[in-house]
Amino acid sequence: MKYIKQFETREEEEKKKRKENLQIFKDLFQENPLSQTHDFYMFIGRSKFIELPDGNYKKSLEIENMVRIKPDQQSLSASNGLSLRVMVQHDDSALYHIWLPKEIRKDVEGKGDHSIEPWLVDLINTHKQKGSDDHGRQVAKDIKQRRNDMDKYNL
Repeated sequence: MKYIKQFETREEEEKKKRKENLQIFKDLFQENPLSQTHDFYMFIGRSKFIELPDGNYKKSLEIENMVRIKPDQQSLSASNGLSLRVMVQHDDSALYHIWLPKEIRKDVEGKGDHSIEPWLVDLINTHKQKGSDDHGRQVAKDIKQRRNDMDKYNL
């Protein structure tokens, strides 16, 4: 019986941790002013070279799949899955993220570089940010601290 209680306690702690992470994820979205007019996307990308008609080559971006991230559990799992895939792959792949206007959602969401228009791939290549950046970790720590202070001082 002792082992069953420990397992139940661990499972409850895992649920609490997932719920807390989801709340932090939602707070991160709400804190960002771009969330009102833009969608947040994550994708795995790598450099590729395209041969031009004159025989020269142009460096471009190969996008596997643009995943729109929303403040929900499914998107949190998708972002964790993308991070894991990048860690496991042994090529020059990297995890990128970008905020794009909501108006171009149908042109981007769930598509790769072969089905996205070339001007849009160039735009994404110019404004992408590397996935290993801060990712709002400092903001997340501030949110946790603020929540702990609210609980501590009964605000």
